Amino acid sequence: MAAMKRTILVVVILGLAAALSTQAQQLRPATTADFGQWEALAFQPRAASQGPLSPDGQWLAYGITRSNRNNELRIANVASGETAVAAFGELPAFSADSKWIAYGVAISETEEAKLRKTKKPLHRKMGLRNLASGEAVTFEATESFAFSASGARVAMKRYAPEPPEADRESPKKSEDADEAKPGATLVVRDLVTGRDTTFGNVSEYTWQNVGELLAMTISAEGKFGNGVQLFDPASGALRVLDSASASFSGLSWRKDAADLVVLRSKMDPRRDGPTQSVLAWTGLQGGAGESRSYDPTAVDGLPSGRRLLAARQPSWSDDGRRVFIGIADWAEKPPPAEGGRDDAEDEPAGVDVWHWRDTVVVPRQKSLLPASRTQSLLAVWHVADGKLVPLAVDPLEDVRPIKHRPSTAYVVDRKAHAMERSIGRVFADLYSIDLSTGSRAKIKDRIEDEYVQVSPGGRYLLYLLDDQYWVFDFSIGIHTNITRSVATSFVDKQSDETVKQKSPFGVAGWAKDDSAVWLYDKFDIWSVAPDGTRASRLTEGAAEQVRHRYVRLDADAEWVDPGGYLSVFATWTKKSGFARLDMSGPVPRVTRALWLDKSVNGLAKAKKADTYAYIAQAFDDSPDYFVGDASLTGAKQVSATNPFQAQFAWGRAELVEYKSDRGERLQGVLSYPAGYEPGRKYPMVVYMYERLSDGLHSYASPSERAPYNASVFTSRGYFFFQPDIAFRPREPGLSVVECVVPAVKAVIAKGQVDPARVGVVGHSWGGFDASFLATHTEVFAAAAAGAPITDLVSNYGNFHWSNGIAETDHIETGQQRMEVPIYEDLPAYIRNSAVFGVGTMKTPLLMSVGDGDGTVFWHQGLELYNIARRAGKNVVLVAYAGEDHGLRKKPNQVDYHHRIQQWFDHYLKGEPAASWITNGLSVLDREKELKKKRAPAPNTSAP
Repeated sequence: MAAMKRTILVVVILGLAAALSTQAQQLRPATTADFGQWEALAFQPRAASQGPLSPDGQWLAYGITRSNRNNELRIANVASGETAVAAFGELPAFSADSKWIAYGVAISETEEAKLRKTKKPLHRKMGLRNLASGEAVTFEATESFAFSASGARVAMKRYAPEPPEADRESPKKSEDADEAKPGATLVVRDLVTGRDTTFGNVSEYTWQNVGELLAMTISAEGKFGNGVQLFDPASGALRVLDSASASFSGLSWRKDAADLVVLRSKMDPRRDGPTQSVLAWTGLQGGAGESRSYDPTAVDGLPSGRRLLAARQPSWSDDGRRVFIGIADWAEKPPPAEGGRDDAEDEPAGVDVWHWRDTVVVPRQKSLLPASRTQSLLAVWHVADGKLVPLAVDPLEDVRPIKHRPSTAYVVDRKAHAMERSIGRVFADLYSIDLSTGSRAKIKDRIEDEYVQVSPGGRYLLYLLDDQYWVFDFSIGIHTNITRSVATSFVDKQSDETVKQKSPFGVAGWAKDDSAVWLYDKFDIWSVAPDGTRASRLTEGAAEQVRHRYVRLDADAEWVDPGGYLSVFATWTKKSGFARLDMSGPVPRVTRALWLDKSVNGLAKAKKADTYAYIAQAFDDSPDYFVGDASLTGAKQVSATNPFQAQFAWGRAELVEYKSDRGERLQGVLSYPAGYEPGRKYPMVVYMYERLSDGLHSYASPSERAPYNASVFTSRGYFFFQPDIAFRPREPGLSVVECVVPAVKAVIAKGQVDPARVGVVGHSWGGFDASFLATHTEVFAAAAAGAPITDLVSNYGNFHWSNGIAETDHIETGQQRMEVPIYEDLPAYIRNSAVFGVGTMKTPLLMSVGDGDGTVFWHQGLELYNIARRAGKNVVLVAYAGEDHGLRKKPNQVDYHHRIQQWFDHYLKGEPAASWITNGLSVLDREKELKKKRAPAPNTSAP
């Protein structure tokens, strides 16, 4: 009887599986016509400290983006699930009392295109919604908004009037001219009474972070009436703190105080541009306050030829005793040109001088030119005695005040190592500096400054040196290696970076009162004493190879929470979730609160309630928000993205294990075709970009504007495979072959993929991979490479033109991992370049480039095209005019998407080739094609 029951159960299960399989096959896959409606979950808060939950945890706000750009903001009631929709809403902010939500309102892509075409301003709107009543109002042409600290009021600033057309077309004025941002109307609404108070010509405004005072700068035409005003909405009082025929800028309140600072411009007819005076008021809440000022042109001010610069906004020290400002050179105005000179004869030469001693190469200097014009050096103004102390002495110095050590800052000085930094060796020297005198003391030479940080309490400076964490104690001036005796590695020694100092796994934060620093190793969190006397492991992830990382729920928290949350991720199964850390007992305990075979991330907490939200997704499960209590286990789904997906056949994803030719264990993500039928052999497209298997559970909204989209390929009947690549120094191309070819063989061995119908695609560094595989292997029936690097030899002397950085950095220490310059190992550069494999190339290759690419010079694509063409190889290049490293214009995105599909449909599915694949497209034929597309539609209306 038991055996019969088991047999019946098996039959039922098999029947159910067959029914589900039949149902999936009956559903049609999504097509291009369906893609535009697909939703992607997005959360873009107005400030980094804001989360998706209202402070009381009763509301959830999140964005929805679509490839058709009909985006929206959704505002959900957590308890009822009722959701309001704001079309084109973005950048939301809840009021502190959780009664209101405000948000920007963008315009549609079509409307934006019309406005750009007619050269009209792109003015956004603002939405304001009463969360209790549901009443919403939209304000036209609102540039910015901000709630008061209590949430009882909101300030809304309109756009400034557009300048006359003649002014708009006139040459751009100097960046440091005495021109404050034009003022505009500011409306302050009392959200209880609905009463508005309006101010004119407001250029800047800012609320206290505690209290209800609103500070404003006035910028009127001709500077008539300019000044600083203070509005107290509780009493309705408006005070003028200062007024002058000058420009005011840089309004800044001290945190948790009623102290205000601003800059006021001052001209000197002999010098170019203005300097700034500093004006400060303390104790403004409920009283007149005390005012102080600093004039850099006074007898005891700055030396001749120096000025204060408005480009750096002044900022307070926490104790209110100091204000940090920026100083810079103040150039004399050039003498007027002498009369009677022939302008043609005096036309200067159009020349740049490129010198071998340049630590910043000319293209980089040009890219930094706007910032260089307004570059300043940090100085500190001591408010009580009016003394100004310069701190930085060179633009290559970064002076960082220490919050809870108010008399001290530390300096990251890059001058001595500037040339090394230009080729990817990021060293700096460290100093401490006395803010009262500006005197310095050396801390350490030759440190990789990206890993330097000060403890929140201000006593310790943490840095990395020779794979070990060190601490410098400011109080006693002693350096201590705090990790030497810890039985683990806090740096990734297995990393394939071609630098001596491998990257550390990171720092979680510091324990209360700087009593310990929490450091990551590969899987766990360790608590290490700053004097190096003790270290303890807080988690137990190594045994299961589960990575534990601290979740900082409060962006303003200075210290880690010993009872806080951890994100947990299984490096081989890709399960993920959250755990709770408990350090109240003698031994730390970690309890998993949520552990799913999905991607789980985005944990957030309401500021004033024990309400939590997180996002869960999988390849076949659209991302959604879940909201619940501190346990997380009972969280309920609040959002519902892409419910219509159930109407379509969809794929699924699984891990594939394989070993590289060097025996290294690797994984790849294999996504199945929508409506997959067992027993049938399918074509497969391989997509690469270093290591991608951690994205097993990533959901991809299909889009006609995304050329390498997993869901697009699976909906079109392809397997889509993303293998991991482990690189070794000086062999990037060979590493790709050593990892990808065995990965493809592992998938083929499963029996689901036709080995004669496998293609490969990649973009940028993935484009390098695809072009190298196309020229050095015979595994693939077709390849496509976007913005590829094809020749390491010619590319070595190139630039990232968008930022002006020499390519030597990227090649030796970046993704290309060549480790040494070309003249030390030319054969390695040759054997790892696609162009040198063209002679034996058999794979049809499609390349795409943008002729404005500032990352990979587009001639890299041209080089392979020309050489392959000369060799009679099947290579097609599509070049998009005016495009950068990734396509930005919709017509080009759509065009490339379809060309990719046509390319693989022909070579992997055997479909008839589009004409451009077999015959190309002449410039003349392209002109005819465009003319036909632009022709007006025929008038079919009756006469």
